[in-house]
Amino acid sequence: MSPQTSPLVRSSIRHRGGRGEPLLLLHGFSACAETWRPVIPALERNHDVFAVTFHGHMGGEPIPAGFDHSIRASVDLAEAELDAAGFDKVHIVGNSLGGWLAIELARRGRARSVVAISPGGGWEPGSREQRRVKGFFKRVRASLHVGGPLAPVLSCFAASRRIALGEIVARPDRLTPAEARMLIEASWRCDAFEGVLEAVEREPAPGPIEPSTCPIRLVWGSQDRVLPMGRYSDRWRRVLPWAEWVEIAGAGHVPMFDEPDAVARAILELTAR
Repeated sequence: MSPQTSPLVRSSIRHRGGRGEPLLLLHGFSACAETWRPVIPALERNHDVFAVTFHGHMGGEPIPAGFDHSIRASVDLAEAELDAAGFDKVHIVGNSLGGWLAIELARRGRARSVVAISPGGGWEPGSREQRRVKGFFKRVRASLHVGGPLAPVLSCFAASRRIALGEIVARPDRLTPAEARMLIEASWRCDAFEGVLEAVEREPAPGPIEPSTCPIRLVWGSQDRVLPMGRYSDRWRRVLPWAEWVEIAGAGHVPMFDEPDAVARAILELTAR
């Protein structure tokens, strides 16, 4: 099935532009393709860039019937979309949940290179870190019952942006009102929220990947408050001891809004090889 005739592919791709080798952008949990907007212009100078929105996330397709929200099922779905679009291997960049999925797509041989930005999955099953991240998102979800409908107002003021988004980005004052509203509303309108949180406890820990699979670079913001590097990178360091590591000073969990030039540079340095 060609990209032009596949409803699955048409509905998933929310942005496509540029010229060069294909580069797939995978956003984080409860976000959407718009989170890549600050770095897309730089990436499009070298790549055919396509940003997708996951099923059950704001602007994406509905959750497929019977979907179990596991990493394996999510990677199955991503592979089916690559097949439908006619791609064998692509450069893949993912943030948070998207970073975890990018690494798993590499495991299946679908990546030319991977840049995983603050990837999820770096905790041990049943660990304090796993409980902490689930508790964090449960608190976020509870706050959205009030904050979600007020997103147009909260996004207009620097003080309310700091309160609403200070754990997601390191410099919420730099967000435009439109960017802040998008980040708040994306979490509020994420139909997959509860399903993903429940699946986290059942997910097996990721295992090692052979160095011959593809080049992998892991990127972390020094001010990541969602998955602090000191607590959530150890497992990835063990299973990917050969991977490159880049720390972006002053950047948070979604560093595209804090340091877009540094993020684009970290991506393009790897894909240029």
